[in-house]
Amino acid sequence: MNDLTVYALVPPPDRRTLCFHFGRQGIGLEETGETFPSDSLFAALVAQAATLDNTDLDAEGVPAFARPFRNGNPPLFHSSLFPRLGDLPLLPRPALPLVTPDDDIRMRIGKRFKRLKYLSPALFADVCAGRPIADAPLMLQDGKVWITAAEARTLTVDPWRRQANESDEAWKRRLETTPIWSIVSEPHVTVDRVSCASAYYEVGRVTFAPGAGLALLVRFVDPAWRLRFEQLLDLLGHSGLGGRRASSGAFDWQPGKALDVAWGAAGGRAVLLSRYLPAQHEIAALRSDRAAYQLVNIGGWLFSPGHLPQRRQRVRMVAEGSVLDVRAANPRGQVVDVRPDYRKSKNPHPALGKNVGTPHPVYRSGLALTAPIPDWKEES
Repeated sequence: MNDLTVYALVPPPDRRTLCFHFGRQGIGLEETGETFPSDSLFAALVAQAATLDNTDLDAEGVPAFARPFRNGNPPLFHSSLFPRLGDLPLLPRPALPLVTPDDDIRMRIGKRFKRLKYLSPALFADVCAGRPIADAPLMLQDGKVWITAAEARTLTVDPWRRQANESDEAWKRRLETTPIWSIVSEPHVTVDRVSCASAYYEVGRVTFAPGAGLALLVRFVDPAWRLRFEQLLDLLGHSGLGGRRASSGAFDWQPGKALDVAWGAAGGRAVLLSRYLPAQHEIAALRSDRAAYQLVNIGGWLFSPGHLPQRRQRVRMVAEGSVLDVRAANPRGQVVDVRPDYRKSKNPHPALGKNVGTPHPVYRSGLALTAPIPDWKEES
């Protein structure tokens, strides 16, 4: 179970690049990011399943796809969507120390230690296994992405591959200054229908360079579910991902090379590749002295046909890259219903009264996709 299936999200046939609006919490639409979290992806897949399987809904309106996840028997675990460079999925920086025994390498990296967000598979494996970073990595995207020179030489698409007349040093310098993704705020104007007054606003959009995109990692517990999952991924690609889907969000996908995360004998810890919502009996995996984690507050809005837009219930999850103690508890996670419940409110909703917000559940997945960490001694 150490091999993860990789799906590469690529531009649809009529486009050259991938563009998305992955909204971040705030008042306006200006903020966006380069990743799409696993809980949002699961909600999008369930919405597509409800459309595809609208004749196979249970009494609560739950499609067949979501039922095993809700019942605690998930047939698969999936990651968040991470940036991808060529065939290389860029993985979240683990909450582990980076071992750099060479003073010259430390000097060359400098303050870019603080900027690091994503590691190539080889560097991710080295960090998880406690191996030192022997050679200075290539630091792309203003230091946010680190890859090895050996992995960079496997890139076969422009503008990442080395040109025939290009020296090794010139190629490396060009790679480090070529953006993998760019985030811009696009200007928009809305006009009031009554007063004709105009209002200016901006919408953030992330665009991936040619040859780059997003990667999704999946561990199939039941291989028979692979076809169903890929059907939903097809449908989601046509419907679009994220917000502002009239002008962005569409994608196609291609199967990538399986990612082997068995980089040593499995130890007593694991690193998260998805967001994680622990059940009560799993809290020990976080309380251990061997754990290191960051929490993220998740809110937002829900939209359901025939129902008012409403704020979802807030939930707090453990972020990707966090390290869990799997000997203290097995981190499996859970799926929760976050539809608003006005029965608990002090004041009734003006339109819905003392009822739930929608007749059907609104699910967010906190199921944990993890990669094992071999046991090694950290220096204090």
